[in-house]
Amino acid sequence: MGKIEDKKREKKEALLISAFALFTEKGIQNTSISEIVKGAKMAKGTFYLYYKDKFDIRDELIARQASALFDKANEELKLHEAESWSSLEEGIVALADHIADQLNENQLLLRFISKNLSWGIFSNIRIAGLDNRNCMDIFEDLLERSGRQFRQKHLMIYMIVELVNATCYNVILQEQPVTLEELKPDLNLAIRNLIKQFEVS
Repeated sequence: MGKIEDKKREKKEALLISAFALFTEKGIQNTSISEIVKGAKMAKGTFYLYYKDKFDIRDELIARQASALFDKANEELKLHEAESWSSLEEGIVALADHIADQLNENQLLLRFISKNLSWGIFSNIRIAGLDNRNCMDIFEDLLERSGRQFRQKHLMIYMIVELVNATCYNVILQEQPVTLEELKPDLNLAIRNLIKQFEVS
């Protein structure tokens, strides 16, 4: 049974690797399932044992890649917690900062995630390093530990995630209208203002 499961994992991994390469090179709309299976060196029927269509495999790729981003950012946050931040705002800013830096280092991943990450996928992404809890748990933990009250917490988190995603895209890929380092002070201020806007006094 172990060998069968290993083979299944290998096939699924080959499909994911092939799909990611094609999606980032050609885009999802211009990629066919035939091309994905050809890149994975398997029959087309095998694809449907794992995924119902190319959007299904896209969603798994996004979930995996975004999970890895948040996992690494959360580890950095915990590692430098005592020295780098002392408030909720500083924690969320540090988290956003780590994610922006990772996307800056892997611009191919930025192109893929930014164009395809929906709120529905984001809010349900499971993070291995957090015992398979979802991305929202990182934010929920920070909010709870602050001891402060907020209205519409999920809307606040949504706006922060969208703000970081949208502003970093052109800045990282084209350095327009400014560089990432020039953006960060104003982006961080905008995040702090959003948190303040949703706090219940």
